[in-house]
Amino acid sequence: MKKIVTKTIVLFGLIFFMNSCEGYRWAKGTIYDFNTEEPIEGVLCIVKSGRQEQYSDSLGRYDVHNSLGGCMFGCKDIVVEFSKTGYKTKTETNPKDIFLEKE
Repeated sequence: MKKIVTKTIVLFGLIFFMNSCEGYRWAKGTIYDFNTEEPIEGVLCIVKSGRQEQYSDSLGRYDVHNSLGGCMFGCKDIVVEFSKTGYKTKTETNPKDIFLEKE
């Protein structure tokens, strides 16, 4: 009986440990024009380290995340590419506020 209890505790401990290692990194901020410092609407934000993409809203805000993955020794960095016609494309790791320059 004691062996069954010990094995059960070890099994639940392993399940808990493995589940606690899952997570993802989040990135959110505002995208601005480099010269005017005005927010830019409609910037395509592509998560290169995951599978998400979205456009910045009317206030230049974006909010993206990596795919779910292991975080046992820290969640992997999030890499996001920002692009819009008329602006230089910019790729940032763990971005916050972004300033895009015109081409």
